[in-house]
Amino acid sequence: MTPTRSRHTRSFAALLGAAMAALMLVTACTTVIDGTPITSAVKNADLPVQGDSHTPFDTQVKNAISDVTAFWRASYPSVAKGAAFPELKGKLYSVDGQEVLRTEKAPASSAGEKCMQRRALFVVDNAAYCQIDDSIIWDRSPKHLVPALADSFGGAVIPLVFAHEVGHAIQQRLGISDAQHKLLYLESQADCAAGAFLATALVGKAPHFHITSGQLDQALEGFLQIRDSTPESPADISHGNGFDRVSAVGDGIANGVTYCFSDSYFNRTFTERPYVDDKDYASGGNIPLAEFLKAGGALGDLNRFWKQAGTTINSTFDDVKVIVADHPKCGSADPASEMGYCPDDNTVYYSSSFAKLAYYSMTDRAIDRATGDVSLVENQPGDFALGMLFAISWGMAARHQFFQRPIDDRDGLLSAICYSGAYAKDINIQGGSTNHPFILSPPDMDEATSAVLNLVGLTTAFGARGTTGVERIQSFVTGYGNGLSACK
Repeated sequence: MTPTRSRHTRSFAALLGAAMAALMLVTACTTVIDGTPITSAVKNADLPVQGDSHTPFDTQVKNAISDVTAFWRASYPSVAKGAAFPELKGKLYSVDGQEVLRTEKAPASSAGEKCMQRRALFVVDNAAYCQIDDSIIWDRSPKHLVPALADSFGGAVIPLVFAHEVGHAIQQRLGISDAQHKLLYLESQADCAAGAFLATALVGKAPHFHITSGQLDQALEGFLQIRDSTPESPADISHGNGFDRVSAVGDGIANGVTYCFSDSYFNRTFTERPYVDDKDYASGGNIPLAEFLKAGGALGDLNRFWKQAGTTINSTFDDVKVIVADHPKCGSADPASEMGYCPDDNTVYYSSSFAKLAYYSMTDRAIDRATGDVSLVENQPGDFALGMLFAISWGMAARHQFFQRPIDDRDGLLSAICYSGAYAKDINIQGGSTNHPFILSPPDMDEATSAVLNLVGLTTAFGARGTTGVERIQSFVTGYGNGLSACK
């Protein structure tokens, strides 16, 4: 987050209404999902794979491709005017990426794969659909990206990865190409397609992978690890930041393949962008923790936003106070909470230890360029991960002040998250603004997304209250994309 230089049934939507009436050739990408899948008692898929290692990883890849292609046999007619699904013409290839990195050559088992013929090293730390020969290829080396993320975030990473890749095969069959759309849009559509497949796995309709909502939440944490790095220029944008990617998966889960492959899908707005200047880049877009928590400042900006929002519904918003304490005096869903809004005294309480935990809650992915090995670097700074929790607290204040509605239940949490999405949209602008004392830096949307998935549901924060991570993300996306009037 960057300082600029220079029982009530009413809802915000109702009151606002009343007030207003007064692909590239190689689509190489890896997608992550977690939670150990609950595998049903069906036999492992018997798919021919060039270079098959017959390891558990390759077995799960075959199971995933089998389930995803079965899904598309049933779903393809709905997006192709009734046409049957054209099966993959190319082969499946499993490759030891460490060996490829050492020799800089394709192994004999994958010598016929057309994309590796062009550049063997593209497969390292990757899984990819190759449009040239309609094939799918992946790096199975245990410490490389897909296996490593599956190991860290659970086996359900694997079906999500390959649902994304088969999504590119669907684009090829429907004639959707990079000649028509930017790469970012094509990658997002494949993410959406992966989400549509996951929806069937969540309800037990994927033969080899039955995924629970908790496993999916973990998976989305892993999915954040394959977001684009903050680009140096718009030309560097390819797959999208974490918010863009997770929101696309969520849209696929909620709306299915007909949404993902509708003409309107490419009307979506993306939030990934480069740093504004060298100073923002050097800080990683982060304000130091002590500065972030100063009176006024970033927290005071929430009062600004809600005062302005109140005027749109002819209501007055009273400034929320902030106090450091072990626990909120009231308003929490769990007595262990160390952060939250107390309506009795119109105050947000937080403990210093929890604020520090939230600020240093980000995990980054590191890849050893010499070996291709992947590691996760934890406890990295993210000022808007903490900022998101404050924004949700202020959202609860708005829900209480404007509508006198409960803030300690499921609806109260989802509503406040939706409100925080609208606030994030308000300050996610590039460059300075006299009307916005604070604006988001490029990494901040990922930090917010991580907080919604990983921090909000903690008992020391707001508690899950029966929500899943996907539901919380969907509320955040709704507020960001559609504004306060869309929040319930």
